[in-house]
Amino acid sequence: MELLKELSIKEGIVSHLFEKVITPKKPNYIAKMALVGIGLEEHFDWQSILKNYSRAKSGLAKVLPKERFQLIASEEPIQTKEAIFTWLKDMQAQGIDGIIIYQASFIAGDLAATLARWLNQNKIPILSWSHDEETGGRLSNNRLCGQNFLLNILNSCGVKYSWLFESPEDNEFSSNILKFAKSVYVKASINQKSVGMVGGFRVPGFYDCELNELSLLNRFGIKIDRIDFDTIWQHGKKFKDSTIQEIRKELLNHPLCKFNNVTDQQIDKSIRLSLAMADYARLNDYLGIGLKNWPELFDHYGIAGDGAGALVQDLGIPVADESDMGALLTMILMNQISFEEAIPTLVDLSLINKSNNRIGFWHCGGAPTKLINSATGYEVRNHSILENFDVDSSMGMLLEFLHKQGSVTIAKYQYPDASRVMAWEGDILPSEMAFRGSYAEVEPRKNSAGDILSTVLNNGLDHHWIIGRGYLQKDLNELNHWLGIDNIEIEISKDHLYGHSN
Repeated sequence: MELLKELSIKEGIVSHLFEKVITPKKPNYIAKMALVGIGLEEHFDWQSILKNYSRAKSGLAKVLPKERFQLIASEEPIQTKEAIFTWLKDMQAQGIDGIIIYQASFIAGDLAATLARWLNQNKIPILSWSHDEETGGRLSNNRLCGQNFLLNILNSCGVKYSWLFESPEDNEFSSNILKFAKSVYVKASINQKSVGMVGGFRVPGFYDCELNELSLLNRFGIKIDRIDFDTIWQHGKKFKDSTIQEIRKELLNHPLCKFNNVTDQQIDKSIRLSLAMADYARLNDYLGIGLKNWPELFDHYGIAGDGAGALVQDLGIPVADESDMGALLTMILMNQISFEEAIPTLVDLSLINKSNNRIGFWHCGGAPTKLINSATGYEVRNHSILENFDVDSSMGMLLEFLHKQGSVTIAKYQYPDASRVMAWEGDILPSEMAFRGSYAEVEPRKNSAGDILSTVLNNGLDHHWIIGRGYLQKDLNELNHWLGIDNIEIEISKDHLYGHSN
């Protein structure tokens, strides 16, 4: 029984039933990563250069996941400006997404200048890669100085780059290569793709949930489809009542389900909405969905949509409550950079315990069931915030639970144009359910809870945050470099939970 519980959480409580009836997921994007060695036979040990380049190719091939990357490598190191230009034009024709330049030896300056000019005309991420060489006797390759020379020329020409000085056998080689490769993957995989804003726009008065649409397209390549509720509801009519009932039965009779006070009618409506959004997203190959879960769903459809969004998220499709575009963007970036392992979800920063160095994150009940703490289970509930006004008129379906423990990253790309981000790492620790809803208490990994809160309030940052699984900050920082996004530094709090605007 315990194994069954864990397996169902890992995949999502009812995801297997959804996958039987919705459009299949499209294959993953395959990023084309080019590798080119550069060197100079005239003054350096060519056999050593060839040997090390062969070693570099095989080392890189082992690191890049084949289900996400295609490695395209030059046969041998290139030596002249003419040859590098010819190779670059060939790579352009093949539609490469990123370049790794292996510094096989010192190089001719005009080769580097030709490379710089091409990179200024074709802005894709590049990594300069070199490593140490044998000592004693003659300097056979002069790789480090060659890398220095190359990057001086690139920098002088205003070319953005990353660099690495490690051999394939070094402990950090794999993680550093992947850090760069993931940025290449994210930029390429989201470019000219769309998100669906179900309900059309953000919820009323939530100004920080809107992003400048042209900024989103210009910086990230993401387009917005605005979808009215009637379109989604009509789309949901394709699903049989028997399918809806089977999903409801599975959800309510699961051994981890501890309580339900939502009517069958509201649960069925929620499931139908969830199926409709998931299928519509798959058909249109959306990166994610923004869900305007109030007031229309309350007033005209008689449900609270949070639980519907939760079940869509279980399928690997990010869903941002209250149509928060910055939150949705953050979820998409976390989802892509983790190869869909981050399971990002939207939360409010709702509790601070400075003495225990913890921050409590809460939201109504729209987190994916993959995040359920199996020790405490979940409840199917009416909306707790609506109950603050009137218990009898409240509605569902919401999924309330404690989040499972583990390492996390908290981040949000900020209103109004996502040109800034605040991100930090921590761990979800055991806690009580401070408030009904979906809840997690996080202990920051490096910063203090007081410093984080001071930074948020002093800078007047957005009121929604995204929790993603795993320590992702280094990967996000690399991505931010390539997207031209500023990191908001966490400040040191000078007083006990007191501050002022910056």
